[in-house]
Amino acid sequence: MQKPLTQKRLENITLYYLERFDASSGKVRQMLKRRVQKQKLAGIPLDKNMNQWIETTIQKMQDLGYVNDEHYVENVIRRLSQSGKSTRFITQKLLAEGIDEILLEKYLSPEDELERARTFARKKHLGSDYQKDLAKLARAGFPYEVAIQVLKGEDDV
Repeated sequence: MQKPLTQKRLENITLYYLERFDASSGKVRQMLKRRVQKQKLAGIPLDKNMNQWIETTIQKMQDLGYVNDEHYVENVIRRLSQSGKSTRFITQKLLAEGIDEILLEKYLSPEDELERARTFARKKHLGSDYQKDLAKLARAGFPYEVAIQVLKGEDDV
């Protein structure tokens, strides 16, 4: 049987989650809401202040420095850029995790798109079939002009 959720329990759940995963405030909010929904489905009565407790918990984690959206965005952009993901892919992933568009614009530079496309092409061993490679780059979210430059081997954007 599950224990009823209290504010202290929400904080403990959040701390345990943050020990294992790097997360944005939006991601923590999603996790806590899933946990609340799980309690609701189990038939355990919920306190009417649950949403306020979630927001208070997130704010406390931000104040303690355990949740920092800016550092999270920087880390995710760096990791996905190094793996050859397009700006479009990175943007959609972070928006789905509850990151603000203004924060994305601050850290996500479209000028790096050519380098990301080159990384993608190198990792996928592109270069043997021009049309298929162009299609792979397009499906990965790279703009047509960038895909052409990567496949032709041009250096400037």
